Amino acid sequence: MTDAAPPPVLHAEDARITIDDVVAIDRLTVRARGERILCTGEAEALFAALTTVPLRSRAPSHDDAAMPGEASITAGTLHVAGLDVATRAHLDVAGIAPLDPPLPKGMTAHDYVTWSARLAGFSPRAARDLAASALERVGLSSFLRRPIDAFERPPRRALVLAHALVADPAILILEAPLAGLDGPAAGFVMNALARATDGRGAILSAERLDPGTPEGDLARGATDVLVFAGGALVLEGAPEALFAGVRVYGVTIRGNPGPFREELLARGIEVTGGPLRMSVRLSPDASTKDIVAAASKARAPLVEMFPIVG
Repeated sequence: MTDAAPPPVLHAEDARITIDDVVAIDRLTVRARGERILCTGEAEALFAALTTVPLRSRAPSHDDAAMPGEASITAGTLHVAGLDVATRAHLDVAGIAPLDPPLPKGMTAHDYVTWSARLAGFSPRAARDLAASALERVGLSSFLRRPIDAFERPPRRALVLAHALVADPAILILEAPLAGLDGPAAGFVMNALARATDGRGAILSAERLDPGTPEGDLARGATDVLVFAGGALVLEGAPEALFAGVRVYGVTIRGNPGPFREELLARGIEVTGGPLRMSVRLSPDASTKDIVAAASKARAPLVEMFPIVG
């Protein structure tokens, strides 16, 4: 008798994710094939649900009342390692590293990660040992006694990673760990990611997947790449397939969505999402000029167009 296969790292069936009761992603259906899932495009709502961190906390300089916040699963199912995200059961096996969360002032790196381990239920002595081990694993062993207030962005990102890692979770959920980084700064965080994710599952996000960039390199090490736009999953597959000439753009128009969609389809351009925010997948012989031409002919004012893949 063979053991049953473990549940997929990420599995959704017709999941609807809302932000403050407004639908952000609808009818999400996906079953991850491997252990390292990278999401890109408009994936903020998914990570608000996975990390349980409200979107408003990521913009502390804005008026909280004006910012969208709480993510909820209001239809279908969303599971991490077989555990329900709607009830937050997945937090039993997942370590969470949201994008640039506020950090407490007056603490050293070791104090902060020790506190994280104490919250996970470890004794004071075990928490101190686990904190030192986690900091060493992400390349911060020389930062143990430094105050968090003095950290620049790369060590702050690694510190949040150590916080997620300290209880040795089976899965790490890492939101945009390389956002805004390049050169040595990106290399520092990439090394921390490689050490932290070795031997465990990971769900990560990236802002863009341009070839030759740190985030593009991160995507090439994934087993599954998921591309979100217009409130839907618009593309999924292995990175080697997605980087083989695929070009996906996010598009926003101001009106006439029906005629615009018809014009795009007539040019052999696939459309997902809508009505006013959508993703378009260019055919091999199409270019962004075809999108502009379709918008002009349909009298659909083009507000925004940005590359997602390719």
